Amino acid sequence: MKKKIIYILLTATLMLSACTGKGGNTPAPQPTAAAQSNTQGGEIVGTVAAAEAQLPKDIYAKISSEYTLPDLYQGDDDWILNNYGLDASKLEDYVCAEGDELHADRIFIIKTKDSADVADVESKLNAVYGQLSSPEMLDYMPEQADTIKAGRVVSSGNYVYLLISPDADGIEAIIKDGIAAN
Repeated sequence: MKKKIIYILLTATLMLSACTGKGGNTPAPQPTAAAQSNTQGGEIVGTVAAAEAQLPKDIYAKISSEYTLPDLYQGDDDWILNNYGLDASKLEDYVCAEGDELHADRIFIIKTKDSADVADVESKLNAVYGQLSSPEMLDYMPEQADTIKAGRVVSSGNYVYLLISPDADGIEAIIKDGIAAN
């Protein structure tokens, strides 16, 4: 989005300089590298597309291609409703993947349709994280305790994610890149 705004401002400045003849001997600003790829002989022939936020399934696919994850079960609409109270009709897209009883790993990436639903989803994911980080669970899975304790629930725009993984920092970077345009 920032690139698009800069591109528009640069184009407007160039047009005003050309129309008013007030350039003097000052050379016109040169287009950015992104804008130069859309120029032909100094004339702008197209627009620079703004980066768009990715859907959770696309973000998860990138995570899966870059990290070796344990076998994670991916829940469907009924599963997320019955297990976590998440109503899929309020979600634009989601991935809710969790490990078995031996792996605490969780990668839930959810994009709500309406920003008014973000707080509810965040609350439900915090409840999931609260259960997993309870003393009982930490005693049940002592070898996973550090991974669980480093877990997090984060919201950004219409996205909410729960992340519990030994590779949490790297995975979170992929998630943030995927939702950056949001």
